[in-house]
Amino acid sequence: MKDRLQQPLPGRAAQLEMAAYAGRLSFDPPQNAMRAGVLLLLHKHESELGTVLIERVTHDQDKHSGQISLPGGKLDRCDIDIEACALREANEEIGIVKEQIEIIGRLSDLYIPVSGFLVTPVVGMTMDPVDLVPQPSEVADILRVPLSWLFASDVRHTRDLRLQNGMHLRDVPYFNLQGKVVWGATAMILNEFLKISEEILAD
Repeated sequence: MKDRLQQPLPGRAAQLEMAAYAGRLSFDPPQNAMRAGVLLLLHKHESELGTVLIERVTHDQDKHSGQISLPGGKLDRCDIDIEACALREANEEIGIVKEQIEIIGRLSDLYIPVSGFLVTPVVGMTMDPVDLVPQPSEVADILRVPLSWLFASDVRHTRDLRLQNGMHLRDVPYFNLQGKVVWGATAMILNEFLKISEEILAD
């Protein structure tokens, strides 16, 4: 995986397969887009390789309130790079200890027009046991997701969604992870990761 992440990535084509706003909003970032980093952590849990998602706390001021996402957040002045940002935010949100994590690369940047953030997905790996503790003001639940769930033949669906602001979206692609609806930017990021994983498994 580490070697593959240094090569050209599937990028926009893979992301758009799971885009809720494809054809309706532009994913081209403006020059002044705010930067954010998220952590896609690969780790073993109960003998199976998986990753970690969070369910965000419901909050009126959060455009992604109640949604399933990767741990992460806004680039801060204290962050030396986007990797440091992703690790710091993951530590704050779910208690991940950065010294346990080996950064193995990045996925393609993704601009989120709804929030105005240009998000860089950082891929990390650890073989150590990971104790996860949710930050109550930000995280309602922590989801350990075996990669086998994402590769399942029946994981992809579409449905209509009504957002917190009242907007109604039709035929939104999403991953159904044991009843949890994963859509939007998180689904787009995961889809690129899955495309890369499929390439590796095919070799």
